[in-house]
Amino acid sequence: MRRVWLVALGGAVVWLSAIFLAPWLAGRGAAGPARFIYAVFAPLCHQIPERCFVLNGHPLAVCGRCLGIYAGFAAGLIVYPLVRGFSRIALPPARLFLLLTLPMALDAAGGILGAWKTPIGLRFATGFVWGTILPFYFVTGVVDFFRTRQERRDSRALEIAAPKK
Repeated sequence: MRRVWLVALGGAVVWLSAIFLAPWLAGRGAAGPARFIYAVFAPLCHQIPERCFVLNGHPLAVCGRCLGIYAGFAAGLIVYPLVRGFSRIALPPARLFLLLTLPMALDAAGGILGAWKTPIGLRFATGFVWGTILPFYFVTGVVDFFRTRQERRDSRALEIAAPKK
């Protein structure tokens, strides 16, 4: 479990770094590498400039809400060992997931319906809140996947090794 957590934490750091690297490169005149990073994030985020934070006069590679989700994911990974530890595999209660999803869902629904236009800081905050719960599902799911796979391998090995009658 600790290995899955460390790989996820390392991946989150690289992912967040890339989000900030794109505008940093663009601001330094490295348009090609910056365009490549923006293109990597394009299928994941609309990248509407007015919904993105700006660095060096260029928008980040994702919008404020997506940045909040990714930053929240990283924050959730940081607190994961303090909250869950590495000894047990258990998902958080579904009602906690729903509670942390509700602010972002309401904000998105209100925006889609034209009821309001959410400021970028609030978009970031609702994404951050939701992102913090995701590592508790992600790490648990990946660990469970590998444990189940290993158990199946062990079971097959026992079947093969068992004498046939």
